[in-house]
Amino acid sequence: MNIRRSTTASGLVSGSVLTAALIAATRLLSVSPSTVRPGGAGAAQPATGTGSAEDAGEHSGLSVVHEGIWEPQIRNEQNVDVADPQIGQIGSYYDELYDSSRELLGISIGRYEIRYKKVHGAVLTYYSEDLFLRDGVIHAEGWADFNDVKNGVWVGYPAVGLDGVYRGLDGRREWRVIEPDQPVEARIALHG
Repeated sequence: MNIRRSTTASGLVSGSVLTAALIAATRLLSVSPSTVRPGGAGAAQPATGTGSAEDAGEHSGLSVVHEGIWEPQIRNEQNVDVADPQIGQIGSYYDELYDSSRELLGISIGRYEIRYKKVHGAVLTYYSEDLFLRDGVIHAEGWADFNDVKNGVWVGYPAVGLDGVYRGLDGRREWRVIEPDQPVEARIALHG
């Protein structure tokens, strides 16, 4: 099995990803909170688990939106042949997330697996990730076409708030590759 490793931050090379996550999470305590705004009729918010983070919907309660997230990959362990992905190939990653003013927002720890290849060319990949943000924790998981990922198309899946200001909220986590091997652009929108 051909395992490729890429590391772009020397401080996280040794130790487990979980240990790195705990260390990074403790650094987040000094950073200011998310953009939290009240919801309500007419507020532009996504429908739960559908559409994009920019779609409008009718919700009451809290709305937490992060746009313009810059997400450099710190560590990536994978055996995926990017040019010709095969069923069963997997990867795991550790990313840092920065808000639009380049302040550290948190970290993302995730996993993906190539599960199906369709006749028309789609390469269905299942993503599951936990986002440890400065003001709470979000879990996101769902399907994306690996071809869309490679081609810079926005991909996304349902997200649910587990802790902090996100507890009880749901919505979407979306991202896209701008340039291969460079930070991705991302957004998160959760609503109550």
